Amino acid sequence: MVKDGKTVHTARLVVGKPYARTPVFSDKMRYIVFNPYWNVPPNIANDEYLPKLRRDPGVLEREHIRVFASSGSEVNPYSVNWSAISRMPYSLRQDSGGKNALGKVKFMFPNRFNVYLHDTPSKSLFNKDLRIFSHGCMRVENPLDLAELLLADQGWSRARIDSTIAEGKERIVNLKTPVPVHVTYLTAWVNKDGSMQFRRDPYKRDDQLSEVLSGALADDTPLSMSAR
Repeated sequence: MVKDGKTVHTARLVVGKPYARTPVFSDKMRYIVFNPYWNVPPNIANDEYLPKLRRDPGVLEREHIRVFASSGSEVNPYSVNWSAISRMPYSLRQDSGGKNALGKVKFMFPNRFNVYLHDTPSKSLFNKDLRIFSHGCMRVENPLDLAELLLADQGWSRARIDSTIAEGKERIVNLKTPVPVHVTYLTAWVNKDGSMQFRRDPYKRDDQLSEVLSGALADDTPLSMSAR
């Protein structure tokens, strides 16, 4: 997080798996949600939860996930013959709480990719060197520190944030001034002190970039952009 040209906060992220790459784009953060529900995306409901339900309808109860029909009425998962279903006809919603996939807070910058920053109960993943475990959204380390910085100008203290979370109810807080968000993907860069940094390329984007740049050169001189 950069304010007045100075870095005021840094944190590690867990990003999308290679088959669910976190996209590169810019937008504006407009609101924060404490104690968020998790509305399970249709692809995850179909690809991950439906096979589990065929084996064990109790999987949803253990993860505090509820089933809803299109009418909005709640459905008892034990009343459904999951083996006869090929596509999930219901919506799944995980309640707020310790097992919620979004953790205690999410940071929303509405975009066409439907990705955002959020907390996670899987804190150990931040200790790994390569952190590509999500479905595309970005799990952020120390999210309450980030929330405190973003809401400081609106009179929110850490104590107020903790108290709001302790209530256990979902609460949306709009940012009075939207904050620009830039999602980038870099495998090589230079720090302010002049030191070079190189990282792996799990999304294999360097090879694609190299091909594009090489093809654009008038003299066809090969140009390698690989950071590996």
